[in-house]
Amino acid sequence: MFLIAGFIIGLSGTTGAANTDTAQERQIEIEVPLFEGGEGLSFFYECARDFEEERPDIDVNLYGDPRIKDKIRIRILENTFPNVTNALGDDIWPLIHKGEVLAVDEYLEGPNWEGDSTWLDSFIPGSLDVYQYKGRTYAIPLAYMVFVVWYNQQMFEEHGWDKPRTWNDFFSLCATIKSASIAPLAFQGRYHGYGQAFVAQSYYHLAGPAAFEAQKTIEPGSFDNPEMVEALSNIQRLARDCFQLGSMGMSHTEAQLEFFMGRAAMVMCGAWLKSEMMDNIPSGFQLGAFRMPVPEKGRADPTALFVNFGYFTVFKNNAHRAESIDFLRFMTSRKMAGRFARQRDIPVAVRGANEGNLSSDMDDLVQVVGSAKASFSPSASATAGAMNEYWSNVRFKLLKDTITPEDAVKEIERAAAIVRERLADPDRITVRHIWKPVILIIILGGMTVYVIVTMLLRWWTAHGPVPLTSGRARIDFKALIIFLGPAVLVYTVFMIGPSLVTFPWSLHRWDGLTDMTFVGFDHFIRLLFESDGFWIAMGNNLFIMFVIPAFVLPLSLFLAACLSRGIWGSSLFRVVFFFPNLLGIAAILLWQHMYNPNGGVVNAVLVAFGSGFESAARILIAWGANLPAGFLMQVSNWFAGFTGFAWLSQDNLYWALIPMFIWGACGFNMILYLAAMQTIPQSMYESADLDGASTWRQFWSITLPLIWEALSISMVFMVIGGMKTFEQIWLLTNQSPTTDTHVIGTRMINSMFAEFRVGEAT
Repeated sequence: MFLIAGFIIGLSGTTGAANTDTAQERQIEIEVPLFEGGEGLSFFYECARDFEEERPDIDVNLYGDPRIKDKIRIRILENTFPNVTNALGDDIWPLIHKGEVLAVDEYLEGPNWEGDSTWLDSFIPGSLDVYQYKGRTYAIPLAYMVFVVWYNQQMFEEHGWDKPRTWNDFFSLCATIKSASIAPLAFQGRYHGYGQAFVAQSYYHLAGPAAFEAQKTIEPGSFDNPEMVEALSNIQRLARDCFQLGSMGMSHTEAQLEFFMGRAAMVMCGAWLKSEMMDNIPSGFQLGAFRMPVPEKGRADPTALFVNFGYFTVFKNNAHRAESIDFLRFMTSRKMAGRFARQRDIPVAVRGANEGNLSSDMDDLVQVVGSAKASFSPSASATAGAMNEYWSNVRFKLLKDTITPEDAVKEIERAAAIVRERLADPDRITVRHIWKPVILIIILGGMTVYVIVTMLLRWWTAHGPVPLTSGRARIDFKALIIFLGPAVLVYTVFMIGPSLVTFPWSLHRWDGLTDMTFVGFDHFIRLLFESDGFWIAMGNNLFIMFVIPAFVLPLSLFLAACLSRGIWGSSLFRVVFFFPNLLGIAAILLWQHMYNPNGGVVNAVLVAFGSGFESAARILIAWGANLPAGFLMQVSNWFAGFTGFAWLSQDNLYWALIPMFIWGACGFNMILYLAAMQTIPQSMYESADLDGASTWRQFWSITLPLIWEALSISMVFMVIGGMKTFEQIWLLTNQSPTTDTHVIGTRMINSMFAEFRVGEAT
């Protein structure tokens, strides 16, 4: 897997390189994989070409895509680091603490690209704070991706609304906006990690920088305190009183579109908002921005900004450190930073580069950035990965109003204690589950014995004396090699081989960076007997393996039975029902639009049903039939409850998967059953008709027994598919499922790449 991934990465890097010269003309190559987000890649390609003109001895191999982070994670495990990247975000902190990232302080003390100041002095005050650790700096910003609240300037002016400063001001403003029948705040609820910006902003200013730093090192009591309770109360009140209806089911694009379409007055987002949505902003829309709210009496600089993205790091294991730093110096020169600001309309962290290069939409943001003296981020710690999922769980419960802030801080404090204990004694295992692992082991053991016995019986039958009248023929060994050899070779290379190579990893504790420590079967014991998350994920897989097929298989059988009867247009229906299988993962994007809480087809149809029942109820009331009218009105109210319903919110996600799987899987299974049904002799049905058997009786007595083999095959496919489920959950939760939403596949990826527990993931 790693070899293939490395090949793909190298190929994409070659095709995307900003390089026009041949390799022979260049002496040094620096590899720069980038995240392709709201700022795009076009500027960076231009920057690489211009740098190559300045430095003819250097080739900049620059490439990127929106999923580059996953590729870099594999490179890290292979210990084949690129030279420079901005793709890792929070994941860079474990690497900083492991000493894999270059501290750039000595270079910051040197000259900037223009040579008229030090490189350090060329940055806006506070912009380098985020990636500092023990007095050293590990990352360089270009775009200054601060988080702010964006507002509809024209709407604010028409209603006379003032920009708020404190949390009390903000909640008062939201109440005023709601009274005007406008949603106060659009929120990217499916990517509820956006809410952490509000939590961090509130706590940082309430408790002060020292208390904020204590949370990063998970010190005892750093979470269970009054300031944290107030911070979490703020975000819960925000969700309850200010969010647009259906926010928890919206992606970031959908929420931002709601804002630009004028259906919400504000949206919280980073400085990249306009750049990311440039093609979707209505003509004449006027953007404004203000700082996220601060408390009335805080303990921190009220101008300090929350920043979490857009920083460039140079890896320490780098044969071309000086050249990599030189490229960053060139990229953060006033000329290049100004060009970036002008092209993307995003403020930069370079002094003097914003002036004259940004549109009027950025005036408020430039003022916010210019007056700030510090920046902060909650992820700047070695324990960020270990705490991420705990935070995700609590944050989601707060946003859904299913936990009190007081209980939430206790839950986070308990989680921090678990992480501390694990770090202090990684070999300790606390038994929490007994019967579940025992039952699972019995089932797996029974299946293993069954397979072995079955294989031995088949071998004995195949190699025992075969009567000449049996009609069996032995396949020539050469023919066997020709037919089975390629399949066995491919399966061995891509499945058996990697499994054998990686199995020893599961017997070691390893973060992918330091030396392996042999722990035997500890990971297996921990997952089976201690891990709540493993069993929750297993339960979710079982839901997909058995509950969803309970809907898919009967419907597929019904459709196949109808088509086998030769109904009019059956050929067209076959194509229509099978078509979703051709779309693959792309179908997920279609369903995201259909499930959109505001304007999606699903909610629109359900609400329309409600309106129909209401109309029928009113007619009955006019006729004096109050009793049935009351029942219809209750049905109408039930359907009306789907107004703005957040189908893709993580607490509704698995039930929302059922229509998706029905739509995507029915066609394939229908064709499979239909093919089997068409092999049944028509004479059997004719005889059944003569005997007076009904169509239903014929189905149970003739059709079902004779297609049982096809039916059992489809059941096996559904079970295997349910166990392998990954992309639907991963994509619909923005790669950050809560513990209650994980399946085995997403838990594996999270353990390996977010928490760097490679042995456990394996």
